[in-house]
Amino acid sequence: MFKPLSSLLLTVNFLWFNAQLSDKVKELAKPLDSISYAESSRIGVGGEESEIYNQFRQLAKVASNDELYYFAKNGSNALRVYSAEELWKRNDKRFFDIYTFYSQNPRIIKYTKGCLGDHKNIAEFMKDEVYFTKEIISFKNVLLAKKKSSDPIIKIQLQQIKDLGYSGITVKSITYAVKQMDEIDTKFQN
Repeated sequence: MFKPLSSLLLTVNFLWFNAQLSDKVKELAKPLDSISYAESSRIGVGGEESEIYNQFRQLAKVASNDELYYFAKNGSNALRVYSAEELWKRNDKRFFDIYTFYSQNPRIIKYTKGCLGDHKNIAEFMKDEVYFTKEIISFKNVLLAKKKSSDPIIKIQLQQIKDLGYSGITVKSITYAVKQMDEIDTKFQN
C-alpha cells in the first residue's frame, strides 16, 4: 500500500512542479534537456567557449531558485550539475540538500573542465565547485587590492568573476559550506 501511494504522490508532485516552471525557463532548458554531460565555461586546449555552459547561463539569468532546485534533482545530467552549482553561487541552503541527495544516491557524469574530462558523482563535482570558489574569491580579493591601478585587465577579470556568478560568495560562506559537506560526508561514510 505504501509504495503505490508514495509513487503516486511523487508523480503528482513532479507534474505539479513541472507545471510551475515558467514558459521562458522551459524554453531555455529544452536544448539542455537531453545532455548527459557537463562542460565548464571554457573547454579544449584553446579555451573555446562552451555552448552548453553558455546555454545554461542564459537559463540561470531567468530561473528562480525553486526552478533551479527542481532541475538539480530532476533535469538532465547537465541541468543537474549546473543547477546545483548555481544554487551554491546564490547562497541557497538547498545546495546542501542536493549534496546530501547525491551523496546518498550517486549519479556519475562526465564533466569537461578546460581540456580535461572526469567521471565522478555529482556530489563530488559540487564539492570541487566549493573549493574552486575559494580560489576564485582569493583571486578576486587580490584584484580588488590592485583595482586602484589603471590596468584595464583587472576590470575585465573582475567583470568575468561577476558574470560567472561568484560575486556574492564570501570566505565565510565557503568555510561554512566545507564544514557542512564534511559533516554530510561523515554521516554517510559510517
